[in-house]
Amino acid sequence: MTTDRRRLKSVLIGGVIGLFVLLLGTAVVWGVQNEENDIRDRVSAALADANIGIQEIEVEGRDVLLSGASGEDARAAAENVVRELDGVRTVVWNDLPDVVIITDPTQAPTDGSTTSGVPLTTLAGNGGTSVAPSTTPTEPPPGVANISASLNQGVLTLSGAVPDAESAARIAGVADLIYAPFVVGEVTVDPSLETASWVPGAAAVIGRLPIVSTSSITLAGEAATITGNAPTDVRKAQLEGALAQVLGPEVAVDSQVSVTNLAAPFLAASAPGDGTMNLEGVVPSQAVAERIVGAAVQVYGEDNVTGSLEVQGDVAETFSLFRVPLVFIQFAPVPQWEFTIDDDVITGALKGGATFEYGSSQLSDQLVVLLNTAAGILVRNPTLVGTVEGHTDDVGSEGFNQTLSESRAQSAVDYLIAAGVDAARVFAIGYGESRPIGDNSTEEGRAINRRIEFFLGPAPQGGA
Repeated sequence: MTTDRRRLKSVLIGGVIGLFVLLLGTAVVWGVQNEENDIRDRVSAALADANIGIQEIEVEGRDVLLSGASGEDARAAAENVVRELDGVRTVVWNDLPDVVIITDPTQAPTDGSTTSGVPLTTLAGNGGTSVAPSTTPTEPPPGVANISASLNQGVLTLSGAVPDAESAARIAGVADLIYAPFVVGEVTVDPSLETASWVPGAAAVIGRLPIVSTSSITLAGEAATITGNAPTDVRKAQLEGALAQVLGPEVAVDSQVSVTNLAAPFLAASAPGDGTMNLEGVVPSQAVAERIVGAAVQVYGEDNVTGSLEVQGDVAETFSLFRVPLVFIQFAPVPQWEFTIDDDVITGALKGGATFEYGSSQLSDQLVVLLNTAAGILVRNPTLVGTVEGHTDDVGSEGFNQTLSESRAQSAVDYLIAAGVDAARVFAIGYGESRPIGDNSTEEGRAINRRIEFFLGPAPQGGA
């Protein structure tokens, strides 16, 4: 009897414990599900209030998984809204591909089109490619020279008019040199307009905007308004100082540039000459990382791209990051190259690739493409200097080859100066036949040696 009571007591205690565990487990599951449902409902309501369309919202614990945003801007806006909600730990996109392959080198950063979906097109007389304007420009003030220029995610948007064709041509030239093919709109010519003191230097104004990657300037008469988001106080001061120097004392400048206090991105890319490419760096978003990796894979193949890019949300978007895919494509003919983007300043070197005909210093089409890339970097980075080295094969006398190498380097420097680079910031050096990178006993090796090499870097500091 005692044994039966003990058994009954054990069964009752075990049953009570089992029921308690079951109820506790049910309560925990119900609590988690209830919390997930609450987060999902609040996310849905917040996105609806912000007029952001998302196709699907999932919640796992406190992590929110989204999919179906209409473009990069919508994704960024959705992330900002959701991260502000209490209880949300992370925001993840379910529908981003592992790698984005950029099949068109003129693909705009906004998913291959402008915000209105207008594809890239070539504008007659501009000397480069551009995208059609997605919005109607603001009506300019009557009777005075005026320009509106804004830079966002690597795309330059232009509108306005100046009284002379020469100034308009210089503006178009700088826009093409630095920003093509991502240029929206243009500055037109209206001889009836009253000129302003800034008009002769307007092209230089346009070239300074990349100091802060999201920036704009409006010029009308003798007044200027600058807006933008600078990552640091230093960058803000650099933009304001550079624009004030170009505009001159007669222009009243109203600066409304804010500071985000974001860290600078870093990117190191190199091709050692064996058909492979390496990437290392820290970038601000998954979309930027995918665009860079996609361009690298397009040029070198998926199996030949190594390294890693780390995404950090406290890193700033900079203009140079949006030019990287184009740089990869333009550098494709060059067997060896390397460059680094640090604090939005590009430094690096190109070795070989686009070469010269025997005995000639005439620039080839491939060399012109590379020189345009170098010119764009130098024009928008006034602290950099460029060195061009000329080289030859060993056919002919040493004296002849030395003179020829100097002529080749000088041809490149002359082109850079004509493109708008200050002559004091580019240098030509000839090395004759003394530094071959190919076998001079073969025609292929001699062709490789008939080359120029580029080096971009900070200007040397004065010694003590």
